[in-house]
Order: sequence, then structure tokens, then C-alpha cells
Amino acid sequence: MPAITYPTYTVDGVPLDATGWYLTRETRRRALPGVRAVSVKVPGRAGELPITGLDVDTTTLTLGLWVTCRRPDGSEGDLPDLEANIEALYGLFGVRHRMLDVRHLPAPGVERQADATVLAAADPQVNVALRHATLQVVLTIPGVFWRDVTAFTWVGALPGQRQVVTHLAGSTAPITDAVIRITGPATNPRVTDEATGGTVRFTGAVAAGRRLLIDCGRLRASLVDEDTWDLDAGSDVTGQVDSTGPGSAHRWLHLTPTMSGGDPYSRTVTVTTAATATTSASGVEIRARRAYL
Repeated sequence: MPAITYPTYTVDGVPLDATGWYLTRETRRRALPGVRAVSVKVPGRAGELPITGLDVDTTTLTLGLWVTCRRPDGSEGDLPDLEANIEALYGLFGVRHRMLDVRHLPAPGVERQADATVLAAADPQVNVALRHATLQVVLTIPGVFWRDVTAFTWVGALPGQRQVVTHLAGSTAPITDAVIRITGPATNPRVTDEATGGTVRFTGAVAAGRRLLIDCGRLRASLVDEDTWDLDAGSDVTGQVDSTGPGSAHRWLHLTPTMSGGDPYSRTVTVTTAATATTSASGVEIRARRAYL
């Protein structure tokens, strides 16, 4: 198996630096996404009103591929093999019934994942005499952010002030799809993101031995009687959950990383939890994947 050249990408587990094709030198690492600009001008005031919390725009990623006529076994081929390699890439990027699983491997031991699709046309430039072709593929990432491949579970105190969610340290983008699990007894529990002040709260009581599951990304909540993260295993209590803060109309909580102590390499997510009628058995857990710009 050939050594991996970094940085590189994979799509649905297929390396883009392989025997029949490889990434061109012009292929760049993922770009910093922009924001959706909003301009608010007020008569009698110079300039514009400063606005924070703007939504991030859709991310695009351009991949340049150099396609050869080498066969999968590494032997030198001819024009039929070049065509077979081009068709293999067409089949790889041409999936339409689901999103593509794109992985960015910028360095050994570092892997970022995003769901993407191909919207722009890709026209290969074929050099028949030299038996090679170039293909440029533009991927669109609707979810904008890159994510860790595996979700982590953090265990915190309920109630607890300014707790660092250690498993989310290092993120550069807000996590908007975390699942929160609160173990009773707890009455009117709530979780607040310290960076933005956004809060998700449950109106009601979680009895001892029961657990409240809050899916911030899907806007669902459930009370379960067992040690599970499956919302379908309990009774729906979505109507008893409300939230405040940025994006709360369509997501319940943004866990937002902030720089710690002026150190740009230290980025942490901090939350405060609160509830009444708690005991030593009460607790809160957060399951999520880190997010990256």
C-alpha cells in the first residue's frame, strides 16, 4: 500500500491520492467560510449598525485531480484504462441519493469529516497523446463546518457554574447538534452556553432514576427510564423545552468555543447548568462532535 501524502482527502472511504488518480498541486486546504452579510443603515448615524451572530454561508471545496492510465494493480495501461479511471471518479462523485462522506486528512492523526454534494459541472481535460487527464470537482458543503468523525461524551455537574466541556476543546466553530442528557432528580433543569448566553431549559421535573434527553439539532426531547441515548425509547416532551439565544428559532443551543487567556491555541466551550430539587445522583452529560471552520 503506497504511503499517504498529506494533506489529502477521501470520498466515501476512497482515497483521492490513489493508483489511477491523485490530487493536483493546486488543490488547496479547506477555505475559511464567509458570512451572510446584513447591512442596517440608520439616518443620522454614520456607517452601519454593528451586527454579531451572523449566519455562516455555505462552504465550497474545489478538488483538482490528475487522472492517469494506471490500472488498479499499479501496472501501466492505455486509453481504455484512462477512460475506466475517469468513469470510476464519475461514479464516485455522481452519487445523488445521499450526501458524500468527505474526509480531510491535513496531517497524520488528524481527520475532519463533512457531508457534501457535487452541484457544479465537472469537465475533464483529456490529453490523448500523453494518456492522462485533469478533472476539477467542486463540492458544496451545506452544513458549512467540518466535524470530528467520532462523538465524545462529557460528564458534568448539575447544578454547576462555568464548567469547561473538555471533550469539545479545540473546536473553531459552534456545535449546534449536541445531545444533552440530564439525570434526575432535577426540576426545571437548564444549560447555558457561557460564550453567547444562549440557554435551553426544560419546564417540569425529571424524577430520580429517569433521564431527560434533549437533541439540540433536531429540536426533540424525551424522558426515558433507562440508560440510553435513544430518544425513541421514551415519552416525547418536546413541548416542555424552550430556548433563548442566537439561532434558537431553529436550533436549541449553540456550544460556542472561545479563546482562553489570550492563547489562540486554547479554545474551550464553557457551560453553566442549573436545576432545583437535585441530589448527588443528579447530573448532566453532553454528547457531541467538535466542529471546525
